[in-house]
Amino acid sequence: MVLKQGSSEVKIYETPVTVSGKAYSQYALCYWLGGKRVRQRFSDLDKAKAEAQAAVIKLANADGEALRLLPSDRAVYVQALELLRPLAKPLNLAVDEYVSAANRLPPGVSLAEVVSDYLRRHPSTMVRRTVKEVAAELIADQKARGSSGVHLRDLESRLGRFAETFQAPIATLTAPQIRDYLRKLTAVDGKPVKNRTRRNVQRILSTFFNFARKQKFVTRELCDEIAEIEAPKVENTEIGIFKPEQLRAILNEAADDILPAICIAAFCGLRTAELQRLDWENVRLAERVLIVGADQAKTSSRRVVSIPENCANWLAPLVRESGSVSPSPTDRALNHRIARTAARVGISWVKNGLRHSFCSYLLAATHDPAKVATQAGHSASMLHKNYKALVTQAQGEAWFAIHPDFGALNAFTLPGRISM
Repeated sequence: MVLKQGSSEVKIYETPVTVSGKAYSQYALCYWLGGKRVRQRFSDLDKAKAEAQAAVIKLANADGEALRLLPSDRAVYVQALELLRPLAKPLNLAVDEYVSAANRLPPGVSLAEVVSDYLRRHPSTMVRRTVKEVAAELIADQKARGSSGVHLRDLESRLGRFAETFQAPIATLTAPQIRDYLRKLTAVDGKPVKNRTRRNVQRILSTFFNFARKQKFVTRELCDEIAEIEAPKVENTEIGIFKPEQLRAILNEAADDILPAICIAAFCGLRTAELQRLDWENVRLAERVLIVGADQAKTSSRRVVSIPENCANWLAPLVRESGSVSPSPTDRALNHRIARTAARVGISWVKNGLRHSFCSYLLAATHDPAKVATQAGHSASMLHKNYKALVTQAQGEAWFAIHPDFGALNAFTLPGRISM
């Protein structure tokens, strides 16, 4: 039912209710007053009509007051109505929305500037994707390009956590949000992560947003702003290594199935992930070399690594024609297995300790950074930064003089303490 007075109107709706299985009549009175919606309920229709009649008269009188304007005011009012006509929005609501938005803006910033900025960041040609969807597309793209399993697992872990934090369209994210996310990163135990971890996550997020830009999911401007986020300074921490006598104790304690992996890590310097992907067919003991394929190396670059005399002696009784050198299903499981072996002889495990020991001792024994860099698969400058002067030449020679008890009888034993 609609009651009118001039251009004003009030509507009455029948809204029956049921209580304890019994239906009752109810009437709702609705109208707008001063930019706000008024709604009243009545159980009696006559009372609803009486209230509606009073309300419509009140509205008509208010309209009459509004129309008693100066000629200049009336022209502005009419012009405002014409401007709003295409939007089908009442003048009072439009003014209310404008004032609400303007009150939230910093001084000197106009609503038009904000709209322009939004349209620049969200052009009509932009494809809408959530953070989770873009992460899945990037991982699929990297898999199709032949990225290593280690790299893919790293992407899945770090981007999965990022997508869990930002469950929203990727185009709505801002550089300050990314900066805040990196600053507040924590480990599994809830403690803040180290800056090296923050740098690694920042590198992955940079790849992530550049991929999104190429797919037209975000603007170039957003990528540029994220690229300008200052990378945290990496802490200068001294690397951990094992002493020669500690390695001998670990080797003597190790089971036959895991002994080759420990030897190759300690005397050839392979990373855990590279060990996990190494096949026996690439361990050419007769030629005293092992091949790390491009699909196995962290740097995606193929390299040939020399097998020193003592390592050949340890491997000779255990070498196989083919199959995985690692007895564990994952690189993490391999690390845990070696750590447990060390623990049985009272030695605390050092993360990446075997590889760090290899680089440190070989550099001290040979004084040849280029050779060590080639063996290890990273730059000579990195060697100088992390490994130079950590150990003496005598200690380096002692590391590569660790032979098994049966070494003297082994056919691969060659003269010299370090035959690289």
